Amino acid sequence: MFKSMRAIILFFIAGLVIITTGGMTFFAQREVTDSVYDIEFKHAQDIIDSALLNVSTEYQSLIFFKQAAIDRRKAELKDVVDIAHGAVRLNYEMYKKGLLSEDMAKSLSLRQLKNMRYNDGVGYIWVNDTAQPVPRMVMHTTLPELDGKIMDDPKFDCAQGTKRNLFVAFKEVCAADGSGYVDYFWPKPTADGLTEEQPKISYVKLFKGWNWIIGSGVYMDDVEKDVAGRFKAILKELRGILSKTRVGHNGYIFIFSSKPEMLVHPAYEGADATALINPETGKPLFLDMMKAAHTTGVLEYLWDKPPDHVGEFKFHKRAYIKYFEPLDWYVCSTVYKDELQKPGILLRNKIIMVSLGFLAIAIAFATILSSKIVHPLLKLTAATRAIREGGFSAAEIPVEGPTETKELGAVINGMLDSIRTGIQEKEQLLQALEKGNRDLSATNYQLEIEIAEHSKVQKELLKLRNHQKNILDSMPSLLVGVDGHGHINQWNAGAVKATGYSFEEVSGRSLVEVFPALAAEMDRARKVIRTGRTDERLRIPRKINGETHYENVTVYPLISDGLEGAVIRLDDVTERVRIEEMMIQTEKMMSVGGLAAGMAHEINNPLGGILQGAQNIERRLSPDLKKNAKIAEKHNTTIESVNGYMTEREIFRMLDGIREAATRAANIITNMLNFSRKPDVHRTSCKLNELADKALALAAQDYDLKKKYDFKQIEIIKEYEENLPYTICSPTEIEQVLLNLLGNAAQAMHEMDKQNEASKIYIRIWQAGDYVAIEVEDNGPGMEDVIRKRVFEPFFTTKPKGLGTGLGMSVAYFIITENHAGSFSIESTPGKGSKFTFKIPISTR
Repeated sequence: MFKSMRAIILFFIAGLVIITTGGMTFFAQREVTDSVYDIEFKHAQDIIDSALLNVSTEYQSLIFFKQAAIDRRKAELKDVVDIAHGAVRLNYEMYKKGLLSEDMAKSLSLRQLKNMRYNDGVGYIWVNDTAQPVPRMVMHTTLPELDGKIMDDPKFDCAQGTKRNLFVAFKEVCAADGSGYVDYFWPKPTADGLTEEQPKISYVKLFKGWNWIIGSGVYMDDVEKDVAGRFKAILKELRGILSKTRVGHNGYIFIFSSKPEMLVHPAYEGADATALINPETGKPLFLDMMKAAHTTGVLEYLWDKPPDHVGEFKFHKRAYIKYFEPLDWYVCSTVYKDELQKPGILLRNKIIMVSLGFLAIAIAFATILSSKIVHPLLKLTAATRAIREGGFSAAEIPVEGPTETKELGAVINGMLDSIRTGIQEKEQLLQALEKGNRDLSATNYQLEIEIAEHSKVQKELLKLRNHQKNILDSMPSLLVGVDGHGHINQWNAGAVKATGYSFEEVSGRSLVEVFPALAAEMDRARKVIRTGRTDERLRIPRKINGETHYENVTVYPLISDGLEGAVIRLDDVTERVRIEEMMIQTEKMMSVGGLAAGMAHEINNPLGGILQGAQNIERRLSPDLKKNAKIAEKHNTTIESVNGYMTEREIFRMLDGIREAATRAANIITNMLNFSRKPDVHRTSCKLNELADKALALAAQDYDLKKKYDFKQIEIIKEYEENLPYTICSPTEIEQVLLNLLGNAAQAMHEMDKQNEASKIYIRIWQAGDYVAIEVEDNGPGMEDVIRKRVFEPFFTTKPKGLGTGLGMSVAYFIITENHAGSFSIESTPGKGSKFTFKIPISTR
């Protein structure tokens, strides 16, 4: 069909290019179009999944908000009942001390509880007893007609949804745990009177002194109002988020409920969903969407296309619907199908146009290629034909064109010069070349093996070196390696952190020059190198930034490839030492806790009798009581004469001594009780700097004739950090701790003869992470380490007899560590003063 080589080459190259380009274009545009279409649909599904995740997140926040509101109301109930319980306990203690009769104490308690109304009068307190089988109402604030009645009426069988008697449930909760919460129904007091029974939760607490159950409750409809408000806020957030979300060009997200109500929609928000009709079925569109949500999750339908095609329901739309069961919501993502297909169609057209361009270029290239290949061959054919017809001198064989054509011309020229000689030389050359190639291949193969082995060894060495460095840098210890001359050859991350120098900066330098703090260890390092034995010292104290730290220092020999050296390791064990001291201190305090409590209770009763007896003697001798004057006249004397006798014989002074001694003993007993048990104290949010100022004001008024020091003679230096946070604590207890520390510091400095230096007390307050720290430092005599370790022991004191009980610091320690979950530490240097530091958490955890 084709007689010329050029036509054959052009035909086959052009045909191959056309077939290849056409086939690739057809399949590529189809696959790309389908992929783009699928990606757009997947994007629409991802958007609906993201919207559903937003709805789920908001729902979880609503559940959390409701539970938090209930927990907050429970906590408020507990606080109210605890206050009421405390008021009753106070009156009970006054009755026990003989200051009130039992009837007066009970009557006063009930009046106080009846007046404890809160929450605009809705909240109130009631009291019932623990009588069997059904308790009796002692006092009810809003239903006084129940006072004194046994609560066995069937209408009270409403506890915990089990139709059990409510007050029997109160009694059982208190019997089990002393206090607790109970759910039930109860009328709600309002300005217009009592409402119908409402869900309610109450907190009850047993007062064992009179077997009273004190309770108060909160109505759950208040919580539901808060939850409804939060629900509206969540709906508003979703509208704001989803209104900004677009699917394709005109697609959007909307939410409706099965009520039906359109909750979120860019055009029909708040509308009745039944008004939107599916033009194909004539039924409400939301019914089809609800059905699709519980099957395939996809619905295709016809709809109009605002703003240019309003009312023209001929555009295909696809909706992805997800059902969120907890809220009975349907979350929908809807998009026009032609908008999803449009990117794929545009990309397909671009592929076709580019393919046509490449096809034109390929045909042009094939035409040029065929010309380049055929033209040298035609010249070579003409030359050989001329030589055949006219001899070797008739024409010159051309050597041009592609490499193959040039080689062909060269071969023909060689044949013409000397066919035999050319063939022999060519065979010898080929043999030599083949042998050279074999030798070169063998040499290259061996060289490749050696290079690969060398590279592998280098990688392993580098990996091993990095692994060793990572191990050393991961150690919490400070690690330094030196040779026999004291020059550094190893330096881990701990040493970098301690000195600020990298290994590259210190390598080969003297350890004494780089790290003077370890200069003393070089003599030990030389000894270890000489003896070959490890040297270890434990708990070596060292001052760092004014604080005492403890370190374990270990020096061990290192011998490698005949080179001698040593490794010095420092481990900071400060926290371990302090924890061990704290554990020993705590065990000592716990061992005397029971003894302190027992002694306190046994001594308290006779002390009360002594104080009451001394008070009664003074009352019997007082001229202000008319009965005393009458009885004196009955015995032919006057009360003034009796008082004169008592004064001259210093009997009143003796009574004062009795009362003072008994009061001092009572204070000791109070400290012992505080030491042996954790008291129930009132906590509130406070600024510790304000508490410190109050304690200083109290201490400034203290001048003790027995202790012989005047606090006003001491210079107070306050170093408070600005903007300190509020801290949850007991103000009176913190002031007690501060007064104890200030008094001890003042007395210690008074006992020390400071001729050239004024007595000073530094008070520092700062925030340390989640804690607030208070530091009280003096420039007094300080204390030995043996005394420092025993400071918190009960009954341990260094003061002269009669000036201290040894309980002050023990009580202070328990106030900080037990009552406030804090920490207490001491630093002291003999002759330089003492520093007491305690930390308490910013909030209870």
